[in-house]
Amino acid sequence: MKRLYLVRHGQTSWNLEGRTQGGKNSDLTRLGIEQAKKLGEYFKNIELGKIYSSPLERAYSTARIIAKMKNLNCKLDGRLVEMNFGEWEGLTRANIRESYPDDFKAWMEKPHLANIPSGETIEAAQKRIVEFVNDEIIESDEGTTLVVSHGTLIRLFLLAALSMDLEHYYRLKSHNGSFNLIEFKDYGPVLIKYNDTCHMDIII
Repeated sequence: MKRLYLVRHGQTSWNLEGRTQGGKNSDLTRLGIEQAKKLGEYFKNIELGKIYSSPLERAYSTARIIAKMKNLNCKLDGRLVEMNFGEWEGLTRANIRESYPDDFKAWMEKPHLANIPSGETIEAAQKRIVEFVNDEIIESDEGTTLVVSHGTLIRLFLLAALSMDLEHYYRLKSHNGSFNLIEFKDYGPVLIKYNDTCHMDIII
């Protein structure tokens, strides 16, 4: 049976500041590094075939810590990068609301119809992570794969896996350092664990 652990990177400085990250890089905070180490400790005794990561530094830093503790290599894939938030990247929610009131209102109320200036639609972002999972996991011979990605991408894949429309984007949450476990059965994907942070209690 094929299994996917879908992990969100650890906390970053821009997470703390409430800035929209998208395709821009932001370093892990001290807490973010600790979250990555606890993820590594959690997965130490779980058999993994491969580890994939978004090339963005916050995800790759998290993945490298886990991979080192598993003595595995980490493969990068551009389809796992965070959704492109265009002109909003680097801005806080208050900045966006003030400078792009109509676009922000659409994003908050009807994200599936929103067009972020110079950015990516959630439909396009969802398409690439679903394509990645189909190509690298469902069609592969690996049993269990761990993927480190980003909050929006993870939510979009879970919507697809659960056959939920994109308009339900805000009904899901993905915390820094959390993981989701999906098992792929003959009748389709099954969500076994969701937004799990139980490993944060591990003493290291």
